[in-house]
Amino acid sequence: MELADLLRGSDATTVGTLAAQLEVSPRTVLRDLATLRERGMPISGEAGPGGGIRLERERGVAAVHLAVTEVVALWLAARLSREASDLPWGEAATSALSKLLASLPPAKASDMRVLCRRVIVGPPSSSTIRAGAGLPPPELLRIFEEAFSGGFGLAFHYRDREGRETNRKIEPHGLLVNTPVWYVLARDVEKGEPRMFRMDRIARPRVVRRIEFRPDFELIRSQIPEGPEWRSLAG
Repeated sequence: MELADLLRGSDATTVGTLAAQLEVSPRTVLRDLATLRERGMPISGEAGPGGGIRLERERGVAAVHLAVTEVVALWLAARLSREASDLPWGEAATSALSKLLASLPPAKASDMRVLCRRVIVGPPSSSTIRAGAGLPPPELLRIFEEAFSGGFGLAFHYRDREGRETNRKIEPHGLLVNTPVWYVLARDVEKGEPRMFRMDRIARPRVVRRIEFRPDFELIRSQIPEGPEWRSLAG
């Protein structure tokens, strides 16, 4: 990342200069330059006066450092778009994201796979569900993302399909996407049992940091509807 940032900040430089700036050997710089080229950075090198190492900005977009949650968001958006209809450039989007995923450092790629396994995507909602579905409270998306990604509890007021209202505290282990509706696949903290909560029936959500959990994939699997069309975002 430091090497890529140096290349972005200069018109042209040399392997020796880069090695001195990074306090590594020229061989290390050459190896890392090769790695950046393999990942798609348009780096060129010319010998002699006026030459050197440079980033060819007009040839493409330089690498962007994305958080795990940002990569997962892009992957989910592309997956939903592809399954909703055959849009132009759908295959190109999938190919580009595959290259992005392949370029992630091992630790970040591992975190991303764990997060993707917790997201279950199925077919669009039925017309009946769509007709009766409302919008979640505006703050729910941000609060759910924080609790889901950070492994924290979630508390909220819930109204079930029969109109009964309760206050709940849960561990948000999974997310089930049935566009445009989505559900939290959870463990009820007080009852200790799996529960599914629809997003538009949730009100007054808040993160409960004193409740911490590790993802329970058995609990997630136990709540996935039957059928091959329901698959995790990890594949």
